[in-house]
Order: sequence, then C-alpha cells, then structure tokens
Amino acid sequence: MTLEGLQNRIIRDVPTLTELNELYQDVNKVIRDINAKIPGIETNDTAVTQETDSESLTLTFDSAGKTINDDGLGDFEVDYKFAVGQKIWFYGTDAVNVTEMTIVSIQDAIATNDQITVSEAISDDTAIAGTLEGFTVLTGYSWDNVNKELELKAAVNQLIDVFVDDVSMVKKDHDVVFDTDNESEGYYTKLGRSVVKLTSAIFGSEDGTIKVKILADIAELTTTTLATVIDIPQQYEVLLEQGVLYFLLSRPKHAGNMDLRDKMQKFYFQAIGDLTVTEINRDVDSVDYDRE
Repeated sequence: MTLEGLQNRIIRDVPTLTELNELYQDVNKVIRDINAKIPGIETNDTAVTQETDSESLTLTFDSAGKTINDDGLGDFEVDYKFAVGQKIWFYGTDAVNVTEMTIVSIQDAIATNDQITVSEAISDDTAIAGTLEGFTVLTGYSWDNVNKELELKAAVNQLIDVFVDDVSMVKKDHDVVFDTDNESEGYYTKLGRSVVKLTSAIFGSEDGTIKVKILADIAELTTTTLATVIDIPQQYEVLLEQGVLYFLLSRPKHAGNMDLRDKMQKFYFQAIGDLTVTEINRDVDSVDYDRE
C-alpha cells in the first residue's frame, strides 16, 4: 500500500483532506500504536552476502585520494567482480587498513592500473599482499568481518534464529564461541542487545550469506510522497485505515462527521486491544523466542 492508495480510500470519508503530511503523521501514529502492543513482525532478513573473495592481491592504499590500486595485476570489476556499493575488507600481513570500507567508484576497466575509491578515510599502505573480500550488507545492519560480529538493525526486538549459508547456528555462551577450539563450529552468541558474534571460521572464506529470523517493529514512514510505501502486513490494513480515519476526524479542520469519528474510535481501540491478546498468544504458543 502507498500513501496515494490510502489517501484515495480515506478521502471519501474526509473530503477536506488536502495535506499529505497529515496522512503521513497519522499513519505513523497507528504504526507506533501497533508496535507498542505486539512483540514484532516475524521477518527473515539476509543481513550479509559475501559476493567476492580475491586472494593473492598486492594492493597500495592512498590516504589522499581514498583509493586502492591493484598495481596493474588485474581489473577489479571484470577479473575480481567487485561492484560499487559493496563493503570490502582486506587481510594482509602488516596491513593497517583492516577495516570496513565502502566502494563508491571503480576506475575505468581499460585502465592499466585499476583503482577502487572508498568513502571512508584510509591510511597509506604500499604493496601489501593479501586477500580482499567484498560484501553487501543490508541497510540498517553492520558487519565486522574481522571479529565476525553482526550488529542488528535498530527495529529488531527479538532474535529468533541465525543462519549461515542456510544452516541454522546454535546459540552458545560467550566462552564457547570465543574458544579457538570451536572456531569452525556453527555457534553464535549475543553481545549485549544488538550484536551477534559468530565463531571465527564459520563465515568469510567463500561466497555465502548470513540470514536472521527476527521479530521487528513495523517501519515508520520517513518520506512524504504519494509513492511512499506503507510496509505493513496486509492483515493490519483495515486497522490502519480505521486508526487514520479516527485521528484525522479528531483534527479540528476535519471534525464535521462526529458520528463516523466515534465509530472509528470504538473500532480502532477495540481492534488494538484484541490485537495485543492475539499476537502475544500466537507468539508464546508457537515459538520459543530469545527474550533478553
């Protein structure tokens, strides 16, 4: 559903509605009410995708231009399959740039010495041999490829499961995951509320994915255009429309139809109350969620 689609449905009952910002504000009021009453929406996110793994490269890092040069050994796009927007990590003996970097451009493929330009500040490093890995990280998540730590997006309320290459990982205590004897085991642990720590050798040596099953808040709107998508589960669309009608008709400029306002108020708050019981009962009965 888009703001335009909702506006077309609402305007029949609120013909005085002319400001899209009012609709935007009241949609977010309803989303906040729903988020406050339920544990979250079960969602499966592919948080990290490793797409490139190039070994035995000799790279030079230039701090002034934020560039990485392959010294004429190959082509970052054609030979190594790197792409603009990827997150990259470099592993090299005595390298100082062991950190997450983001590709913002790649020099023309016909260049003798191909170059990557990154957005982050880097340090000078000359002719360092090592491995360059490329990742796509889902918006809202952060991935530390050196320490194998995934920071969950802020909307996550509960972590249900973690998958590496579609294999479910087993949650263990911190000391088990940090023990080097277990570095190749399929284990993870939680560091605080939002960081997932994987065993050190379980991901990163070849193309693969890290997926998480989570309970997450419904996302509030952040833009005010007719094409803005309201990313709400279909079963909540009637509740959304009832709530938006109630909030709009409660505004003085739209207060002409008090009978409809009172009806929407009754329907909306009854539905919110029913939703609380239904969602909590469903979650407790069906899944043993990681409640922390």
